[in-house]
Amino acid sequence: MPLPSPDHQAHDHDQRIVVVAADNTLCHVYESFTELLDEPRHYDTLDGGVEFFDVTGRRLTPVFSPHWQLTGLQPTVEPAEPEVLRVRFKAVMAHLDRFVRDRPEVLGDHRVDLEQVLAALPHCDDPDLVDVVDSLPRHIRGHRGNLLHNAVHAAGWAHR
Repeated sequence: MPLPSPDHQAHDHDQRIVVVAADNTLCHVYESFTELLDEPRHYDTLDGGVEFFDVTGRRLTPVFSPHWQLTGLQPTVEPAEPEVLRVRFKAVMAHLDRFVRDRPEVLGDHRVDLEQVLAALPHCDDPDLVDVVDSLPRHIRGHRGNLLHNAVHAAGWAHR
């Protein structure tokens, strides 16, 4: 088995999981695999496929039990591809920008300027991918989320 890349070794302690819709309509960050598994109990659903990554851009492959229950995520043998993930994040932000412009009501009654909210979307150009991941919407259990988090939910990941 190949050794992890130096970039991957530096972030072994960071157990966050990045979920990106296969069609680049959303991304979400979870603090751990346990938190990801707990999500269905919090009524989040998604229509369509998703892909999993660690914070370095390494793909994570789902591991299933004999009964097809998700039991883990295994890093692939391919090296991390932070630029591929960065391009995916940019596509998600472009989708979110279009979605919110077409439906400004998703921001709710927060008395905020649409352009200010959209200007605050992550630009995804930080040289360190971990810093980009830090700027993405994340799930915080028991928390309603910020405007970006809620707009991402409105644009593709719906509480039902």
